[in-house]
Amino acid sequence: MLQEHLQEYFKFDTFKPGQEEIIQSIVNGNDTVAILPTGGGKSLCYQLPGLISNKLTLVVSPLIALMKDQVDALNARGISSTFINSSIETRDMDERMQDVRDRSVQILYVAPERFASDRFLRLLSEIDIGLFAVDEAHCISQWGHDFRPDYRVLPDQISQLKNRPTVAAFTATATPEVKQDIIDRLTLLEPHVYVRGFDRPNLHFFAQSSMKPKARMHEVLRLVQSMQGSGIVYTLTRKETEVVAEFLKENDITATAYHAGMDKEKRSNVQNQFMENEFKVIVATVAFGMGVDKADIRFVIHAGMPGSIEGYYQEAGRAGRDGEKAYCILLHGGKDNGMHSWFSLKSQDDMVRQGKAPHEIADMVSMRKRQFETMKQYLESQCRRRMILSYFNDKAVNELPENCASCDICLNYQWKTSVLPRERRDRKTSSDKLSDTIGETAQMYQAGSSVEDIASMRSLGVSTIMNHLIRWYAEGGELELEQFITREEEQMVLTAMAKSDDYTRLTPIKEHLPEDFSWEKIRLVIAKIQRIFLG
Repeated sequence: MLQEHLQEYFKFDTFKPGQEEIIQSIVNGNDTVAILPTGGGKSLCYQLPGLISNKLTLVVSPLIALMKDQVDALNARGISSTFINSSIETRDMDERMQDVRDRSVQILYVAPERFASDRFLRLLSEIDIGLFAVDEAHCISQWGHDFRPDYRVLPDQISQLKNRPTVAAFTATATPEVKQDIIDRLTLLEPHVYVRGFDRPNLHFFAQSSMKPKARMHEVLRLVQSMQGSGIVYTLTRKETEVVAEFLKENDITATAYHAGMDKEKRSNVQNQFMENEFKVIVATVAFGMGVDKADIRFVIHAGMPGSIEGYYQEAGRAGRDGEKAYCILLHGGKDNGMHSWFSLKSQDDMVRQGKAPHEIADMVSMRKRQFETMKQYLESQCRRRMILSYFNDKAVNELPENCASCDICLNYQWKTSVLPRERRDRKTSSDKLSDTIGETAQMYQAGSSVEDIASMRSLGVSTIMNHLIRWYAEGGELELEQFITREEEQMVLTAMAKSDDYTRLTPIKEHLPEDFSWEKIRLVIAKIQRIFLG
């Protein structure tokens, strides 16, 4: 039955690991804790149950940017959804609250700060909520890596609702301490707990230790140059983001920095440009990632060791959410250890100023030390994937072969001379090998969805969706070209190809076309020629 609902509402054929049992638990009315990694499909686990029950689902999330992306994606699928947060005007907020009262909304997203509003609390007292979903639930725990005091009001608000709904808590990463803290602080009733989905076979893990700063910088450049697609380079400080981004730009890589010190408008612009593949690389602190729903990130490089496996896997897991091959690379430097010691001391000073009890400070210091020791164990592990699965206690570790064939240890990867392998395709057989992610785009196009709607539903850029369709068309798919290029534009491309010194490459052709002429239209014409002359 769940499979039928999955196909009906989301047009997916199969669940990701762990999704089905989590959704069934919620549908059965059980309070639930789901620990699923980035890319594991958490959002579907709270979206689908509400649609099945036909009751309102309330989703609490601290990620305002992600709210809009998810609401846009749901509405594009014909699922009535909305959000209420500080980004909207009072008039829009009034209209959305009335839509909730009228039950014309199936899924409502709110920020935790909204529970401080008397008007919003009055709304909650008038409506019946079927599922109260708490996303990024680690934010309620002081032991979580992103603690937010506003989450602490949620248990009281749940208890004051007209009818207590099913409560489900979701997080990408949680230590045993954080998991228990989530259960206790949300006062969950005999919750079913699931830790699933940490084994993502398309991710390939590599790590180097004790690198000197200059060597690490050049290794980042080498890796970025060797890989196709866009990616993220994480650093430990804001200054490092600027330095690394500038170094990459000096070496002809389209890159930009991102950190919390930038103003909100600039950060938003960078995120939007990255979504549309205008940058190959974002060099960022951990401020980048949460709320950025880009599925086709091909690599995540850590030029600085995170302080915990939880933090590392959450950030690394932003790669390859479309299911295609992606790389997660950790470059540890000798100075990283001292940097984390400084972070720990700063946290101690902050807790002292906040008036925290000595035992709380001692517990925090002890926990940070344990977490960092575990990261060092990751560097020394005999199999990166096995170590991650064991750490999160994912039962998939029992099914992992002795050689995972997807980490540098199991692959016997030689760092000094190796370059990460690029994907190669044999055109004679590629029609049989079109990836699932391209196939899904083609199915949605054939069902009548526009390129813009597909991009919204799949959390991909419009240019990425166009390239999916062009690949599909080149391999025999029935694409209506007149939707995307006129006869006049097609002739312009053919004329530019005739003038070009090298018509097998896009850039020489583009030089003979108007500046605003899109790359996708050039690719369409080339794909048409391939179909005609290469069969």
